[in-house]
Amino acid sequence: MKKIVSIIIAIFALLAFPNLTFSSNSDDRKIISLLGGALSTIEQTAQSANETLDTAETVAEGITLTDILVSQLDVSQSQALGGAGALFQVAKQNMEPQAFSTLSQSVPGMNAMLEAAPTTSDPVSSLAGSLSSMMGDSDNTLGSMASLATSFNELNLSPEMVGKFIPIMTEYVKNTSGQVTANLLQAALAP
Repeated sequence: MKKIVSIIIAIFALLAFPNLTFSSNSDDRKIISLLGGALSTIEQTAQSANETLDTAETVAEGITLTDILVSQLDVSQSQALGGAGALFQVAKQNMEPQAFSTLSQSVPGMNAMLEAAPTTSDPVSSLAGSLSSMMGDSDNTLGSMASLATSFNELNLSPEMVGKFIPIMTEYVKNTSGQVTANLLQAALAP
């Protein structure tokens, strides 16, 4: 790609400056310097465009978050849906509504995932949440972690799988919505 861009720039330079000679003349050196700077900018733009195309190809190919979880973690489709849904429920509780709305829009199938999450009425999770609040944990981190462990158990997944879901989900969000939204998700899921 870089060679093609370099060739195109060289052709444009020769067409734009047909009398350009490569002598020691300071004007020629200034033009060459400007062309070098333009080449660098075009190369950076081309690299950004390639990254955007890679993300767009993933989305265009219809590869969903659950497809990625299934293939990378060797879980079933229903486990991927429910596990992602449970994590997104915790994120929803810990994020500002507008931030979660942005996140929801960047993840196709978000509603299906939220609906697939196991409903937990586990007394241990409730107790952990109460203890967490009493200890001054306004984010209810202990309760959220206990709830996730219970949800994952109901899906026949070990609680350790929570730690495997999070980086995959965060990377997916980064690719579909950008680093800022991925950082918000990461922060909402941090213990």
